[in-house]
Amino acid sequence: MEQENRINGIFSRKTTIKVGFGTTKHAALSETYWFVKELESGQFQVQSLDMDFKPQGQPFTISRNKLFEDYHLEPDLSYRLLSQPLLVGDHYRSTAKYGNAEQEYLKIKRIDEDNIRANFGLGLVYLSLEKTDKATYIFDRLVRLEEAFEPKHKHLFNEFGISLRKKGLHEEALKYYFRARELSPNDDHLLLNIARVHYEQNRLSEAEAAAREALAINPDLVEARRLLNRIWDGPPREKPLPDI
Repeated sequence: MEQENRINGIFSRKTTIKVGFGTTKHAALSETYWFVKELESGQFQVQSLDMDFKPQGQPFTISRNKLFEDYHLEPDLSYRLLSQPLLVGDHYRSTAKYGNAEQEYLKIKRIDEDNIRANFGLGLVYLSLEKTDKATYIFDRLVRLEEAFEPKHKHLFNEFGISLRKKGLHEEALKYYFRARELSPNDDHLLLNIARVHYEQNRLSEAEAAAREALAINPDLVEARRLLNRIWDGPPREKPLPDI
């Protein structure tokens, strides 16, 4: 199932418990909150949340029937604790308020450690803040996450790869793009970005091969032809290549 169609959010669960002793003993309704994430298997990973909505205890898996029978989606909480911080974080990042953006993305990761867009955003923030070690750590997490490279995330991994390249992290950028190619082998722009990295490393034969492959997929890709012209003209120039 495509990740965008999977169930993911904060749920509540109401149970009846016995409280008091002797003649004061009575039934009471207890409400607890859980972060639920649908897995590729169709099962659901369930993680208990404390009163501050921080994960506690060990996650476990349940069936779809069990989820719908015992748990209830809390859309307001899901928006306030997951969706809204993402929107705010993206806004702060786009306006270069990187410290604020980091705080918003970390709010999401506190609940959903593997949230794709939060990890992408946080990695970009760390690159902008010159926190290369932290950015590399995020990069390693993203490379290991299968769903990070679904087609709907194309613009995210493209932006992250470009940022890695601009920071001189050429090998990291290449690993990232090669991982992306496993799920998007016919992406002409991805091939062009691979060619750019090779070009900046002065590995001209590899750059030419990737650019030619991009053109084989899309003969109208003007940027690939321009890159080939640069390669044929001689070694890389000081003037940087424009990004797409």
